[in-house]
Amino acid sequence: MSIFEPEDTSRGRWRLAIRHETVLRYDGPVRASYNELRMTPLDTAAQTRLSSRVEIGPVAQPWHYTDYWGTRVTSFDLQDPHESLTIRASSVVETSPSMWAEPAAAAQRDESWDAIETAVKSGDLAEFTAPTARTKLTPKLAQELRERVDGAGPHTAAERICGWIHEAMAYVPGATGVHTSGREAWESKSGVCQDFSHIAIGMLRAAGVPARYVSGYLFPLKESTPGVSCEGQSHAWTEYWAGGWYGIDATNDVAPGLRHVVVGHGREYTDVVPHKGIYLGSPESTLAVSVKLTRLA
Repeated sequence: MSIFEPEDTSRGRWRLAIRHETVLRYDGPVRASYNELRMTPLDTAAQTRLSSRVEIGPVAQPWHYTDYWGTRVTSFDLQDPHESLTIRASSVVETSPSMWAEPAAAAQRDESWDAIETAVKSGDLAEFTAPTARTKLTPKLAQELRERVDGAGPHTAAERICGWIHEAMAYVPGATGVHTSGREAWESKSGVCQDFSHIAIGMLRAAGVPARYVSGYLFPLKESTPGVSCEGQSHAWTEYWAGGWYGIDATNDVAPGLRHVVVGHGREYTDVVPHKGIYLGSPESTLAVSVKLTRLA
């Protein structure tokens, strides 16, 4: 089955509620902390954010801005002593099927490299064409990739890359860490969605296709009825540019659709970390993260 044949047979929209909670507990009082959150879904052509809010405990005054990559950031600091930090991001989003759900759109898929070559020469997509520490391929893998996509148009190349990664790698939670590179995960043939996305980005860029990392959420059930809730987690996939941005989810070998909620974009994971910060206090802490997704309609 082609990834451009959507897994979502419905032509309607889904309404999803997301609750993402992070709890940090410190082994002693923390005198100050400084934090950035990227947990607010975006408004895109395929997604509408109906509501969103971020609750912080102890109470802090947040400020909001959009970063260089177009991701919504919530930033805050705490200057009073505290022994725990709770962050709860809640949102409601309406999603659409993959753009390839409509036969007319699929029929118009352009296999030409012309638009990519023009955009790359202009420098507009420079950040999404250069390899990074997490997306760089070995020379051997780059050569094998070129042999696999030789003569293919950009969409066909993306589809081959997605299928190759999905077939070659096993999804194994805990097999890698946040600092693992895509090539390290590829060598072990195991990893999580972050690793699948990093190697996909590396392959796409090596093939001459600009690519970016997407951070968000995935409703885990392919089919459900309104009212169903699921425990989930943050998810990652890849978008490539071929006259416009198109998505591939190598972890699941699908094109993103109704079940995918976009939070942010970047060159790699480090540009879209859901929560990052520094604090002054005990070096020891424990972290608990939970994500609940509910289909409302």
